[in-house]
Formats: sequence, structure tokens, C-alpha cells
Amino acid sequence: MARLLVPENPWLYNYGADGLDGDVQNIAFEEPVPYALELWPPRQGFGGGARVSSRNMPTKLRLEGPKRELLDFLNQYHIYLVNRRFIAVVEAFQKEVQYFPIECIWSDGSSAGQFFFFFTTVLLDAVIREKTTAKWVSTRRGGLWQWHRGLTFTFDKAGMGDTHMWVDPHMPTQGALVSETLFEALKKADIRLFADMPLFEEL
Repeated sequence: MARLLVPENPWLYNYGADGLDGDVQNIAFEEPVPYALELWPPRQGFGGGARVSSRNMPTKLRLEGPKRELLDFLNQYHIYLVNRRFIAVVEAFQKEVQYFPIECIWSDGSSAGQFFFFFTTVLLDAVIREKTTAKWVSTRRGGLWQWHRGLTFTFDKAGMGDTHMWVDPHMPTQGALVSETLFEALKKADIRLFADMPLFEEL
């Protein structure tokens, strides 16, 4: 079984953030960029799918709004912003990940804690097309999946192998996919806060 890993309410921002260094608008993958990701830089969607360059990566974020409890799993700039607890759970299942330290501070200059921009480096197409109800849209670069609740994917368990977190080359803006094993481990560890996305079948 597999699920999309999406921050809770990822498109609704109560508070923003300012990168105090780097250039977050121009974060890019390392060269050579996989063909499937050439049009989709890392901050175009959650997840990654290849190694990300440290060039332009910020190291400090000033958080807007009042001081508050920061959760383990957040969204900033359409990138996963996570803490060490999240990383420890994921790395217990898969080492093919990448993360960059981000010092978070409040608007008054006080510390909000150490967090990390987090990416999986695995790009994997394990969808069984004939058993998938999501809509396939052909493009000049191959094709993309269009998905919404009520539609589903079926994944090839053998094709996934030991992978627990990946980006599908035909879903570059949907976010990372995770195995049900990892999803349940994140829940058991009380990692907060990701959406309870639909469960996709695995054969």
C-alpha cells in the first residue's frame, strides 16, 4: 500500500516566512537533472525526486506571525520543512533522502528552533497503469497523471522493492509517495501534521 505524503492544508498559509539568505525562488536540482524533472524545480511541489543543489539554499528563515508551537512536519515554499524526529523515522526505512539545515527565528530575532528542508532523492515509476483509475494525460514529454479523491493508483510492489519514499516522474507536483509501512511509522511516532490521504493499492 502507498499514500501521498502531504502537509495538512498545504495550500492554506496562516503565516509565511522570509528567507534571510540564499535565494529560495531559485533552488534547483543538481546536474544532470532527470528529464522528468527538468520543468519542475524542487519547490514546484513537495518531495524532490533527485539530489538538490545546495546553491541558493537558505540557511535562515524568519517566521511571520505570533510565536507558536512548530510541528514536526510543515510546509514552506512548497517544500517539506521538518525536524529531527521526522528525519529519524524516515531514515530508519530509507537512506536515499537529503536535507538542509534551516535556522528558524521569530520576527523579534529569538530562536524558533532548528529545522530542515527535506527531499527524497528517489524517482520511481511503479504505477500499474491498467489497474489505475487516475486520468492519464499525454504530453509532448510523455504524460502526466491527473488525480483527485475518488480516483486511485495501483502500484507494483516488486517495482517498489525496498523503496519507502519516492517521487513519481509522472506526478512531479503531487508530492512524495510513501509506503504504508512508513506512513504508519510516522503516525505511531506522532509526527505532526500530515493529511490522511487515501490509501492506494499495491500488487
